[in-house]
Amino acid sequence: MAPPEPAKPGLPAERTLLSWERSAFGFLVGGALILLRQHGPLGPERGWLAITAALLALLVLVLGYRRSHQIRAGTGADDRMVLAEPQTEVVLIGAATVVFALAVSGVLLFAW
Repeated sequence: MAPPEPAKPGLPAERTLLSWERSAFGFLVGGALILLRQHGPLGPERGWLAITAALLALLVLVLGYRRSHQIRAGTGADDRMVLAEPQTEVVLIGAATVVFALAVSGVLLFAW
């Protein structure tokens, strides 16, 4: 019987950080698409949505780096993870995503 492979201590933190970075990239793409829209002039509402998208992306990155750091620091002496659930962060980003999507939909439908 082969011995079990040792756990790689950095993988959970790395996967978590990559996940949050993908979410931040999604906000940036959403803001860029608002600016690249071909119909009508670039109004202030589209500019504010792009700025909001960039700020949301920064918020997601900060939360992701914080969570990754918590995972790295949360490994106990017996290599077990002792962490609180990321419920607050997930609800915050989920709500921000819904509000941003509704704002983008409103601007695209009613701005011209």
